Amino acid sequence: MQRWQFILLLIVGVVCLCLSLVSIVFARQNQLLQTAVQGQQTLINKGSLSQQIGANLLRDMNTVAQTDDNMKKLLRDNGYNLAAPSPNPAP
Repeated sequence: MQRWQFILLLIVGVVCLCLSLVSIVFARQNQLLQTAVQGQQTLINKGSLSQQIGANLLRDMNTVAQTDDNMKKLLRDNGYNLAAPSPNPAP
């Protein structure tokens, strides 16, 4: 092997090593970003669940308010318009 071939192969090897290190760094950063996004998604899912619970609670309170005057007054005092309870949809 001639000297210029050795130097060329050495340069190619060093470039491959550098590109491998860059790839490892980017993979680690990507993993950290994915972890952050999963944490945000968990918070969003909890918020959606809270909204569903709140809506179900108001619907149940509205149903109770049809027969309970205190509940009816509580809902009206807090700005909720009472509506006739809707029938539950068939599963």
